[in-house]
Amino acid sequence: MSSWTGLAALSGLTVLVLGCSGDGRAPALKAGGKVVYQGKPANGALVVFHPQGKDRENGPKPVATTADDGSFQLTTYNENDGAPAGDYLATIVWNQSGSKTPKFSISEGGSGGADKLGGKYGNPKGSTLKFDVTSQGPNDFAIDLK
Repeated sequence: MSSWTGLAALSGLTVLVLGCSGDGRAPALKAGGKVVYQGKPANGALVVFHPQGKDRENGPKPVATTADDGSFQLTTYNENDGAPAGDYLATIVWNQSGSKTPKFSISEGGSGGADKLGGKYGNPKGSTLKFDVTSQGPNDFAIDLK
């Protein structure tokens, strides 16, 4: 085997080992639930889970958009993968457009339309929606908004 072939094989093996060693991200656990408002499904609402704790406050924020029946599956890294274990405060914004995909602009500070909930659940600093994602599960959260 030539030295170039050996070097290429060693480089490939190094990439394979490093690629499989993990990226340091906390694993996502299946998590979701259902949002109802005044007894009816909140379809098309944007749900954001904000991680709590000094070591997690700048971590990823699992998000979801509710389906027609109000159900949702959180997404952190890949679609519907869930959320890392830990405590969260949730925010919910439900725009007036009736669109299944809420318009959301971080640069403009939030929802692209008037919030059907009047902003009551849109700020994590005042949120009373507290959830704990655990490895024991089932991490199926019923959110009943008034």
